[in-house]
Amino acid sequence: MNNKAVAAKNDPRLRENFIHDNEQTILRIASKCSNKYITRSDDEWSVALLAFNRSIDTYSEESGDFLPYCSTVIKRALIDHYRSERRHEPEMPVSSDMLTGDGDYESNPELLGAIYRGSTEDADKAGRAADLRSEIIEVNEQLIKYGFTFRDLKDASPKAGKTKTACARAVSFILDNDDMLENVVEYRRLPIKEISAGTGVGRKILDRHRRYIIMAVIILNGEYPLLADYLMYIKFTGKEGSG
Repeated sequence: MNNKAVAAKNDPRLRENFIHDNEQTILRIASKCSNKYITRSDDEWSVALLAFNRSIDTYSEESGDFLPYCSTVIKRALIDHYRSERRHEPEMPVSSDMLTGDGDYESNPELLGAIYRGSTEDADKAGRAADLRSEIIEVNEQLIKYGFTFRDLKDASPKAGKTKTACARAVSFILDNDDMLENVVEYRRLPIKEISAGTGVGRKILDRHRRYIIMAVIILNGEYPLLADYLMYIKFTGKEGSG
């Protein structure tokens, strides 16, 4: 597959055949990233197809195997797609109980509105609620490895707009920098000195909101589209703040 991807980069005929041969792979990746079954009639198919095509353009054998490489490109494209659809909507309010998976979804109308968005059938609503709960539990398990849980984020989350912008800039910087991302994901450390130098965000802010920044990186770097909606402002605020 690696050789075919490299050959397809500069040969339109080979590219067309390569894409056609991997349509089911693209659909499977899109379905996994979207937490729902995707068909060619869904918007996600178009997004994933374009991302797969882009992965051919950007792939090199130094990037490792093509399949995980294109999966990452598709995943990030779909996350961008979901966030862009909701960029003008307010941040989704989620209580600490919800973020530990212990809350009562039916008692939180704002959360219901977010997870039911676009859902018309009760089964679909229940499925989205279950998906969100699953994402919360999975991310919480990741946070435990860093020595905290969602419950500990109550006092660590930025409140003021200026501080949220600073944290968003830090998160965007980490996600765009492979070395920074490796430090957080693989070595479970937040290189505050380097992040401050690369973003201009003060070390005190980074240290005070360390847990929040780590949580945001884990969610936005992973396959958690529903929780990513909760942090959708980071993509836009973080990029604007860095410019």
